[in-house]
Amino acid sequence: MRDEWGIVRAWLCVLVLAPTVASAQLTQGIPRSPIDPAVAAGEQVPEDLYIMPWIATGVVYDDNVFFSTSGRRQDDVFLRVSPGLQASYQSAPFTVVGNYRFDSEVYNKFTELNAAQQRQFGTVDMRWRPSTSTIVTNQVGYAQTNTPFELNVLTAFQAARFRSERYFVNPGAEYRLDPRTTLNGQYAYSKDIFAGSVETNAHIFNLRADHRIGAHDTIGPAYVGRYFTFSGDFTGFFGFLGANASNFESHALMASWSHEFSADTRLDMRVGPRLSNGELDDRPEALVGLRRRIPNGEVNLTYISAVTTIIGTVGGTRTETLLLGLTYEPVKHLLVTVSPLVSWSKNATFDVTTYAGTLEAAYQFNKYVTAKGSAYFSYQEGTFGEAANLFVVNRNVYWLRLEFTYPSRWQ
Repeated sequence: MRDEWGIVRAWLCVLVLAPTVASAQLTQGIPRSPIDPAVAAGEQVPEDLYIMPWIATGVVYDDNVFFSTSGRRQDDVFLRVSPGLQASYQSAPFTVVGNYRFDSEVYNKFTELNAAQQRQFGTVDMRWRPSTSTIVTNQVGYAQTNTPFELNVLTAFQAARFRSERYFVNPGAEYRLDPRTTLNGQYAYSKDIFAGSVETNAHIFNLRADHRIGAHDTIGPAYVGRYFTFSGDFTGFFGFLGANASNFESHALMASWSHEFSADTRLDMRVGPRLSNGELDDRPEALVGLRRRIPNGEVNLTYISAVTTIIGTVGGTRTETLLLGLTYEPVKHLLVTVSPLVSWSKNATFDVTTYAGTLEAAYQFNKYVTAKGSAYFSYQEGTFGEAANLFVVNRNVYWLRLEFTYPSRWQ
């Protein structure tokens, strides 16, 4: 299983890898499954029908259970049990991978938070190659959680504790026009429902043409368009961050360039001006990613300037995110992941800076058992409202667990 699937690079509730953040520029997704073949990225999965039930169990310490401001934090230790199921089918032209998992939590002090389904995530990824020049992909999914910061993938924004749901679908296609030219298109739709009745609908369009020039460079135009709508009862709940429920629309025309410095080092850039609600932004739309393979590991540095929605408030939020991701295998079967992040988020009612970071070590005893330890740190400060009141939210989470998998192939 190690050769086919790899070791986990992200834990269930936090932002870990640069590719995840980069995709968030274009979609509103959910945290990746702990056992994820990333079929959309073209990685291989076992042929025929493959089924793998798994379960993780461990202890979590959270020093800010209710995401309270500094001076009002309350901590707790709780048991988390996370069952999951992954199933995949692969043939020559078609691959489909389904993932479902949920968390059950039992708290030591705040027993009113006990829940058989504290959160649940489900996705189906499909990849179809009808011809040698065409690839069609799609992802559909559902998420429900009582800690919605997990769904603020691009910003790592620490919202309060309340029930949130997300439904999303992300179809896309790639067409190879000739050996040097590729056309890409993607549409992403998501619906977020939180605080009982507040609803956000996000439509995101992405178009890109890539033309290879020379042995190491690819250039082309790109376009990103977004349309956000908001509805519901905004009274009462938004006393923390305020609300601007006006519809939001943005368009960005960009130039893209990719350069392969070597077989191990690659730079990807997409940059261009952005119009938001008919006015030129003071920040461009941008995605810059530098990837470097190192012995027994990989380093990713990613910068994103984009517009997104944040669960816990309404309105389009301009955000800039800088993320460093490092995965390293110092000894066989031991994988270490380090991922610091800083994000600047601003809309009509708040201006927030978020610092977050994850440190994880995973040791795979065999194809059935993996031991993991994770630490997540975040510090968030900003101003909100006309009075520019300052608020600070800092939170640290530690998680020790064992994961058990049972892979089986049906032919």
